Amino acid sequence: MRNKIFSLMLFLSIITISGVWAQNLPSFPIAPGTASKHTWASSIWTSPQSATTEGRFRSNADDFIRPDAYTGVKFNKWFGMTSFLWAGEENSGEMIATLGLATKTDNVYIGALYTGNMWTNMQINNYTEEEPTTTPIGGVTGKTYNVYNSISVSADPGNNVAVLFGFADMGLRLTYRTNYQSFEKNDIAARKGNVNQLYDSYQIDEGYIAPQIAWAMAKDLTKNGIKPYAAVDLVFYREFKKTKETGDSISGENIAYSKNRFDPSLSAGLGGYTFYNKDGFKGSFDLDYVLTLNIYDNEYSYVEDGKYKTGRIKGTFSENSNPFIEESFISNSLTPSVSGSWSKDALALKFKLNLPLTYSETEKNSMDLDSDNKLIHKGQSESTAAFTFRPDIRLAMQYKVIPSRLTLNVGARVQATTLTLETIEQNIYDNSGEITSKKKIHRDSVLNSATGTQFISRFNVGPTLNFTENAWVEATTGVTKVFGDAAVDVFAPGGLFSFGSILFAVKF
Repeated sequence: MRNKIFSLMLFLSIITISGVWAQNLPSFPIAPGTASKHTWASSIWTSPQSATTEGRFRSNADDFIRPDAYTGVKFNKWFGMTSFLWAGEENSGEMIATLGLATKTDNVYIGALYTGNMWTNMQINNYTEEEPTTTPIGGVTGKTYNVYNSISVSADPGNNVAVLFGFADMGLRLTYRTNYQSFEKNDIAARKGNVNQLYDSYQIDEGYIAPQIAWAMAKDLTKNGIKPYAAVDLVFYREFKKTKETGDSISGENIAYSKNRFDPSLSAGLGGYTFYNKDGFKGSFDLDYVLTLNIYDNEYSYVEDGKYKTGRIKGTFSENSNPFIEESFISNSLTPSVSGSWSKDALALKFKLNLPLTYSETEKNSMDLDSDNKLIHKGQSESTAAFTFRPDIRLAMQYKVIPSRLTLNVGARVQATTLTLETIEQNIYDNSGEITSKKKIHRDSVLNSATGTQFISRFNVGPTLNFTENAWVEATTGVTKVFGDAAVDVFAPGGLFSFGSILFAVKF
């Protein structure tokens, strides 16, 4: 009894002195040109208990919005939860809030989730209504203008909503995510260098819009498991700027840069198959597949006959020394995994070994305009075929310090650097679009710094406290250690004795 009282006092004292920690949220959206996996099962949000145990011990707060697991959330009429995450120094100290609600009838289940930071960090472009002392370029003396000292947009804030419908032992979830921001005005004055410029029109976009539809069976198809799932993500990136200067000797709208991208992806999986179940140990096998594409279709401006005209490129356009880049990307990722669990009395252990193998093809071609304003190859073109392998193992433990009241969650993860085998074909083109040299490069590596795939080890600890059968609190803490970093301060943000994710949930 003394040990139980001490454990409870320790839990309460840790919450009192808690700092912050960046929760293990999946990275989203996919970085350009990478094959990062963001499967439907974990891509919306993660409860503190699940984050602590690296996804091995989920809670009702995870399952209520999962198409394959909502039937496991037992309540009479309503389920509700709220959580906040303090994203810590690595993410500019942003707070992320989460709200969830679910209800059901005899035949239909409905769950809804919001997670995000509302309008935090939204870029506000203020203006002054004035009759400026110095007339804007293109303007008229004595006229009043809306003058902007600066104009910019940022890919913030981030907000996500999801709605889950469950019926006939299957779930269908609709998700919408965005951090898209836009500025579009006509007849304004804005700073251009050291002077004000009058614009007939001014447009700038930044961020992504990402709808998703996911389907899964919520009931095993066989006595040994198998709950297949499939999901389609449609991620639209916007990075675009277009202006029309008043009084410009060149008529028409000028595109400063256009780097928009469409990233569709298809995810599908087996849903787990149990091959061993004896003496408290259960072993399972699973298989996941993800197809991802990066598709580019952008506009660019060029001058012809004293006018800005618009062309199209299957890539990106920017005003720099190498403005025209044709690009394409496709990846196929197959992840076999083995997981196991064992429990006895107050102790439960779980592990999962992921063995992801990805084959991707990337093409980048430097382009330029010829004398007829047609795109031709110029400079270096590169086609890359790559096999990558990055295994990781996740370990978790739950110990019921006070049965049905206080549970200690512990998790760890070791993720290797990426083993990469690449074949790169390079062509060099002259100013007329003719090939001047060719070469093929075979390259092996164990680190791809462009995608940040360093060796990672992580250790997490967090409690789950059940006030009653229908109300509980979850929290998480821990350290993330990336190879090469400095030592971890256990009391600092990201340290062992710091909290950053708290959840409260009820059901009735």
